Amino acid sequence: MPAIQQAASGQWHPGEDEMHRLLGVPNMDNPTMPGLPMAYGRWMSQAPLLALGAIDDEGRVWTTVLGGAIGVATPIARGTLAIKSTTHLWPGSSATRPGVSIDPVLQALLGRTPDQTAGAGQENETGQPKDSSLLTVDHGPAGKLVSGLAIDFEQRTRVKIAGRVFRGIVKTTASGIEPGSPESPRPAQTGLAVTVDETLGNCPKYINRRLITPHEAAPRLQHERLPLSEESVNLIGTADTFFISSRHGGQSMDTNHRGGEPGFVRILSNSAQDGVVLVYPEYSGNRLLQTLGNITSDPAVGVTFPNFETGDVLYTTGRAEVLLGSEAASLLPHSNVAVRITVDAARFVYDALTFRGSSLDRSPYNPPARRLALELTAAHPDHARQSNPGGRPSSVGTATLIGAERLTPTISRYRFQMRADRSSKSQAGSAIWRPGQHVTLDFSAQLDRGWAHMRDHDPRSLNDDYIRSFTITGGPAPAMMNDVAKSAHGGEFEITVRTKGAVTGLLSSWAPRTRLEVPVLGFGGGGSPGSAGAANLAEATVTSVAIAGGVGITHFMTWTGSRTHRLRILWSLRSEDLPLALDFLKDRKPSSLGMTLFVTGPANARHGATVRELRESGVGIHERRIEQNDVLGAGVRAAREFTVCASPSLTTSILHWIEGEPLTVASFEY
Repeated sequence: MPAIQQAASGQWHPGEDEMHRLLGVPNMDNPTMPGLPMAYGRWMSQAPLLALGAIDDEGRVWTTVLGGAIGVATPIARGTLAIKSTTHLWPGSSATRPGVSIDPVLQALLGRTPDQTAGAGQENETGQPKDSSLLTVDHGPAGKLVSGLAIDFEQRTRVKIAGRVFRGIVKTTASGIEPGSPESPRPAQTGLAVTVDETLGNCPKYINRRLITPHEAAPRLQHERLPLSEESVNLIGTADTFFISSRHGGQSMDTNHRGGEPGFVRILSNSAQDGVVLVYPEYSGNRLLQTLGNITSDPAVGVTFPNFETGDVLYTTGRAEVLLGSEAASLLPHSNVAVRITVDAARFVYDALTFRGSSLDRSPYNPPARRLALELTAAHPDHARQSNPGGRPSSVGTATLIGAERLTPTISRYRFQMRADRSSKSQAGSAIWRPGQHVTLDFSAQLDRGWAHMRDHDPRSLNDDYIRSFTITGGPAPAMMNDVAKSAHGGEFEITVRTKGAVTGLLSSWAPRTRLEVPVLGFGGGGSPGSAGAANLAEATVTSVAIAGGVGITHFMTWTGSRTHRLRILWSLRSEDLPLALDFLKDRKPSSLGMTLFVTGPANARHGATVRELRESGVGIHERRIEQNDVLGAGVRAAREFTVCASPSLTTSILHWIEGEPLTVASFEY
């Protein structure tokens, strides 16, 4: 991003001021630059892509993405950019789409207007269409509002502009028309002259790196109705990038990028009855809050989802609402700021983009994708919990760390003493639990360092709420204890976790006789064999197949075999974690578990002795990864069910291997 030293173009508008007030942003100058500084202009001329926002004749905001090669936006005079792109027009002879672009932004800026001039549709002396025609569109002395974002995904740089289009041109060629097919779009070259009123460079956060290359598009309209088509739903569900345009009345517009992990945009509803509603989290940014400020004063937005691999694109336009604190968290847990978008119109086009983008790597700042509260509640009915006005979940008590035991170099067991908050009235506010359930703990008081613009040494911490859920792997269950036992044990519970990340790092650094207390946000979950549905498939004895990866075995630590459910455990374990297997079997009979270990990684000094001890106890051991035949050979197809708590890659493989069979995937997204 070019370094510019100039005075700010102006102060904040009322919508931005309101967002700063609501989010506690201290007073600061607006860093937006007036006009188009020379350094920014030079940089933009080398950027391969330009997202562009505009307003159509119905007052709706749309966004598009143009380019694919250097030169999509080039300075041609002081404060003026020329924007060149290829689009596709429906033939002017069509009664349903008279010469408009398949791209809604170019349609808004270059569609037929009373001020057009030119030779569109002219014939030569033989009566045939000319090989090319030129249409000039003049928007008059006021021009037409636009905003843009020049972006280089490979370098993770971007620059915003806002201004007005006064004139545009469209050059068509007759060769693009398919005979006998009046609805087939034909290619056209377009040009826009944009007077730039203001410019702003943005930070690289949340830009997922891609290598952009040009592509000759051949667009086809797939869907232009609501609810969204299946292709549109799939595109949103896998998107890690979208572009959003907003406006400040008739004064200015803003176009920007939003990035995250695939699935960070959630579909709240998609039906004729409830409408089409999208939700996404707003991550920690530069605190200018220009998009949110615009939405606060004017809800109109245009949101576009590109598929960089196929060239398909979903254009949407609608109305947005900013949700803060408990309102955001109740809809999208772990979020303090979220945006809800009601879609009023949409257009899905196959192969519409004039570029392709091959993935290089995702932004290190991306937090994990967050699921809607209703999605979590559907999977875990006990998930619902109350939040305070700031969006933090309300606690049901306090857990004090009172003991730690290291089991392997990276896996430890921690013992907590629970003190319940008797005043809690929330559905999930019970302080009663049992081993096998999860406990949700809030470590923010110890780890949250507040807002920062960038934090390259620990990027994910910017959006981490430090709330974690762990399986309870031991400790007396209060529901099963008498008053004397409760007093004696003090409501203790244990968790067994691998040290990875800030929270487990804090636990691993705990020293005895130091005090570590954390709020408990709730207990819940807990599964048992028979929950996946195989019992309904046959009257024969059901085999419950538990497939664990590493510390994922904690999900199955309370499982036991029974007369109606035989248990088979397939456990993939690193060689360095073999002591965890010995600990797991300490109070269990391997014969009742049907356990097979798949050991990976290099052997260490104790490896051989531990393997021998496990084999002597009746555990089957293979020193390799789990394979398809291992999974398919566990139990009988008509009378078995699977539960998986493993890495995403192993889980994906298992989903493919046992397609169509009863399966539960254990999750810690509580």
